Amino acid sequence: MSLRLAPLAGALALLAFAPSAEAALTSSEKGQIKDFVAAARIEDAGKVRSLVARTDLTPEEATAVLSESLAPVPFTEARGAFLREMVFGGASAASRPQLSVATVRATLARAEAIYSKYIGGLDHEPAAINELIGLYGWLDAAVANAGDTTHDKHDVQAGIPAESYDTAAKSIDVHIKANARWLKADAQLPASVGRVRAQVQAALFDMLPDGTTRRVDAANRLGLQGARKVMLTTYGVLLTDNGNLDEAHAQRVQQLLAHMPAARSEIELIYAGEDVAGKQPQLHARGTVVQVAPGSLWPFTGPAPATFDATTGSIAYDLAVMTARRALAARSELRAQTLADATTAAGDANKLLGRPRAPSVEHVLGGAIAALLTDAQIAIDVAAGRAAGGRPESGALFADALGALAVGADGKDLTTVEVGKAGGWVSLTAVKLGTNSVGASFALDGRTFAIDKGSFTKDKAAYAPTAK
Repeated sequence: MSLRLAPLAGALALLAFAPSAEAALTSSEKGQIKDFVAAARIEDAGKVRSLVARTDLTPEEATAVLSESLAPVPFTEARGAFLREMVFGGASAASRPQLSVATVRATLARAEAIYSKYIGGLDHEPAAINELIGLYGWLDAAVANAGDTTHDKHDVQAGIPAESYDTAAKSIDVHIKANARWLKADAQLPASVGRVRAQVQAALFDMLPDGTTRRVDAANRLGLQGARKVMLTTYGVLLTDNGNLDEAHAQRVQQLLAHMPAARSEIELIYAGEDVAGKQPQLHARGTVVQVAPGSLWPFTGPAPATFDATTGSIAYDLAVMTARRALAARSELRAQTLADATTAAGDANKLLGRPRAPSVEHVLGGAIAALLTDAQIAIDVAAGRAAGGRPESGALFADALGALAVGADGKDLTTVEVGKAGGWVSLTAVKLGTNSVGASFALDGRTFAIDKGSFTKDKAAYAPTAK
């Protein structure tokens, strides 16, 4: 076998053809299917379905003819719409279990063809990379998440049984192993290819049948280790990148998720890497996708300490914005107060808290939350110092951020909030909120702090450290 054809071994294993009876499709019918797939006209999808889903056709034969038709042609939005109509269109319910598996395998055969063509330099082929991201994203959106899925369950009304999802997931698993150079969980990748692996991992995770072992099964099939495995099995969150995040970084992200229950309840996929040239397709997963651009700034003035990491700082910021968005949606009075405080502080770095990346209320509040997650004691000192100098706006945003962090995953108020301190974590206890749902008081290291109109007291005495 030549080196160039090596990836096709994965395709053969993927299709898993068993010795079967003489093919039921004639050469003319196979030609029609190829023509219909190549043209990708929605009105022809039913014709392909009627040919491929015939009762005298074995699953292997259905897979083979679809693979032969799909592998040579680019996977486009139009072709994805055509396949969706073929599997889920009118009169497709009876054939959906067989067609869904055959379509997954045929789509993977197209991916195999791409890897075979660019075996020596996929990372220098942006069109091929984008096609792969779109192809895997289609598998996740159209098949793995067919119908109206919940965070942990397929939609039974979509008509794809657990057995079909299990078979399809096994096919993706074989495909990943056959293309380990690009898709293995711990492989070091060029930045341009990282999103390809992220999307196929999400597709496998979402394709697995429902059940209590789904997260563990996904972690084992993907070969996850350490903190990444803990995050998936405990929280259902995939942490992906191009291999630059070592175990220490992954542990820091795990800690962020552990201390942010409200944010993690919505997340399925965190991708720490760039959208190369800003032109790569968006990643898709059943839960929220957090796409992190590296290079977060230290949220306070002055040089960042050695313990601050820009990449995990970026993840913390994005999780902070998610927390802000969720809290503002849950608490109308908090949104009104935060909007007023953000408007007052707009455009002045000495009135804001943290370094928001955008002027929206979600980002201004997210920047303040990120400051608390980085080092709450510094955030207190900055806000209190500015308030003592006649600039209470940062303190008001601190109170808003505390109010947002106190919105629990179940929507109820928390009395203990986890925040950062000197590269680690510390608890703000005895948290009390005001009538507008902003933080009014809390305890830190045995001391009681209160916030009133942006000014701080500590154990009922004025607290005014040097402004920063």
